[in-house]
Amino acid sequence: MTTEEKKVRQMPKGGRKGGSSFPRVALKDAIGYARKLVSRTHTAPQPKDVIFSGVFGAKGGKGGVRIAALKQYGFLKGDVKTNFSADDLAKKVAAAPSEELVPLYRQAMLKPKIFKKLFDTFQGDKVSKAKLKQRAADLKVHPDETSTCVDLYVSGMTIAGLVTVEGDQVNHLASDFATASTAIAADVEELESINEESGGEEPSEAEDSNGERAGVAASGANDDGKVIGPGQSGPRAVFNVNVTLDSSLDIEKLQKQLELLKRFGAI
Repeated sequence: MTTEEKKVRQMPKGGRKGGSSFPRVALKDAIGYARKLVSRTHTAPQPKDVIFSGVFGAKGGKGGVRIAALKQYGFLKGDVKTNFSADDLAKKVAAAPSEELVPLYRQAMLKPKIFKKLFDTFQGDKVSKAKLKQRAADLKVHPDETSTCVDLYVSGMTIAGLVTVEGDQVNHLASDFATASTAIAADVEELESINEESGGEEPSEAEDSNGERAGVAASGANDDGKVIGPGQSGPRAVFNVNVTLDSSLDIEKLQKQLELLKRFGAI
């Protein structure tokens, strides 16, 4: 067989072209698939064909692309052998009220390595989409895919509140603000988890007594009702503080809350 007679191998249309991987599904669509995934796999992990038809409505190459994308966003876990199910982040998105969704979207957008590197490179800066494409190429994204990568990056980061778009310019939120928001959201979830594990027990009688003593000390009187002078020491106050942080607040309000808590020794 001559060289001319050899068939040239062609990749199927829509197939991966190589280079660094990134989610080839927009965050908005991935969120919709994640919600369906939570519902479909609520009782048990499901095989690939069930996920393809019941969650994605697509088979073959398209279904595989969507599975890969949801894995990169942190919405899906599993494989062909163990079957597929919703990951923790997908469950949180499906259960969260609207005011708590943005920090979860930020976690999803910062999970894919390419998106994280793009954001880390330009955090706090305003850059053109051409500059983003250049950086994507530096990160080994296939030359034919840099436009798609940047479009998906910008659309997802906009939903997550990490960038704003002005014409061709993309303004990135400062990294410290983004990190603080996602970190606080994670800390709040951890505190809630600890509280649930402890059974949410009510304060004991000793704790109630300590609270009453603290109130008396704050009013400037001792147990006998006598006013305590400036040079006299009263009973030591013991405070029981329940801290609730709203992760959807802007960074300035969150910082003010943290400063108040530090001032009163709550943290």
